[in-house]
Amino acid sequence: MEDANNYERLIFKQVYILKRHTDKAATTHLANLVHSDFNMTFMPYFMNIGHGGISNHDLVNKIMVTKQGVSKTVKELERLGLTYTRKSETDARSIMIFLTEKGKQLHDTICQMADDMTAEYINLIGARKYEQFIDTLIKISKWHEEQEKLL
Repeated sequence: MEDANNYERLIFKQVYILKRHTDKAATTHLANLVHSDFNMTFMPYFMNIGHGGISNHDLVNKIMVTKQGVSKTVKELERLGLTYTRKSETDARSIMIFLTEKGKQLHDTICQMADDMTAEYINLIGARKYEQFIDTLIKISKWHEEQEKLL
């Protein structure tokens, strides 16, 4: 019986379940707002572009993917009418990525959805525990990022 309890506390299981549930909630909520080709894997790219835009180089560093991965996803987001690109005014080698008006509206909707979900979590476990949970996730993520730098 102890093994069953340990399995419930296995981080791989809990992170997977939380991701599955949050992706499902987002997908369900976004189904009427965005083209069916919008994939949840686009979310970190899309949300990091934000209202101010971002260089392709900075986006690569923020979400820790290859330049080719960023290019492919940004092209998909452009095809969906959510982003556009142009050469950087300060660095001719760099491409700047921006949200279209439609992209900005979707970004705001996603932020509101995240705020609503956060409020539900706070209602469930309390503000203090929620903040500790987020702080813990950030600390674990940063630890993993540091470990990757050592490789």
